[in-house]
Amino acid sequence: MHFARFALTLRLRNNMKREKTDNNIVLAPFDESLPPQKRMETVIELSQLVTKIVTYVICYTIVNHEELFNDERKSIAHAFLQRVTTTHMCNHKLTEEGLVYKYNGESFHLHEEYKTMTLTRSVYEHLAMFYFLYEHPKTAEERDLVWKYWKINSKKNLLDYHAEGESSLVEEQQKIQEELKLLRDEILTSPLGKTCYAELAEWTKPRSRPHNGSIEFVWEKGEYAVRKVPFSQAWKYLFRSEDMALMYRHLSMHCHPEYNGLLQFQHQSASVEGEDCIPLYLSCSFLAILCRLFLKMVPNGRDVIKGEFSQRDQSIFYAISQMFKE
Repeated sequence: MHFARFALTLRLRNNMKREKTDNNIVLAPFDESLPPQKRMETVIELSQLVTKIVTYVICYTIVNHEELFNDERKSIAHAFLQRVTTTHMCNHKLTEEGLVYKYNGESFHLHEEYKTMTLTRSVYEHLAMFYFLYEHPKTAEERDLVWKYWKINSKKNLLDYHAEGESSLVEEQQKIQEELKLLRDEILTSPLGKTCYAELAEWTKPRSRPHNGSIEFVWEKGEYAVRKVPFSQAWKYLFRSEDMALMYRHLSMHCHPEYNGLLQFQHQSASVEGEDCIPLYLSCSFLAILCRLFLKMVPNGRDVIKGEFSQRDQSIFYAISQMFKE
């Protein structure tokens, strides 16, 4: 799937929304009647605004709500927001400044519309995990088990079953295994864990492979069931829009050494057609969504940006955070 088709699909749908918002700046990147440079300038402007708002939220939280960091989950939520913001800022800088080679003492500008795909994909994956950890669970017990399952998978990545030699390394590995066992026991002895024991026991075994997604609990046929949710399916929960079905696959194709991705890379157009800005635009939207979700954890979160930014800025921010929803 090429971004031209992706952008066209979104543009056709978004045109139907045009009467619902005065923020044409949010729709401009998909307006193929605009010159490519104008589309790029618009995305840069949007990115600057979103970054300004999010960095304000980050700093405001540190200065005014230090007590939140005493809660592990809220502290980690803030870390999510910070990491995604720094990743997006790298995306912005790379998109705006481009890439330049030096050849025989002369500048050789590389036109590469896929140069920020890895950064955009990272922002998306952080948003997806944030959503499944903090927003999607319907009860406190569900949220607790999803959190512990995520910690188990994270700690599994630190295990080395062949560790030997230095006693400090061996002790560190033993400590990780003890932490894994404790988390696993807490999951399996909980009421919900007992209900979904078979699956959870299998997925949390010490030597089972880490899962690069999350889990969700669903009510089926009069009882609870649990299922894995990979990042490739997160769009169904985040956006509920078929337009986004191939988005993660497209991002991944240009982040891994895959044939189709490399083929598109090699034969990409040498001219700037306005699509260079799309990865940054997606990153803008994902960052705005994550920030909006984070503000739910901050006392009077909605008011945090209300007193600092104009009504227009707020309107654009919330519009781009809802951009890809049906």
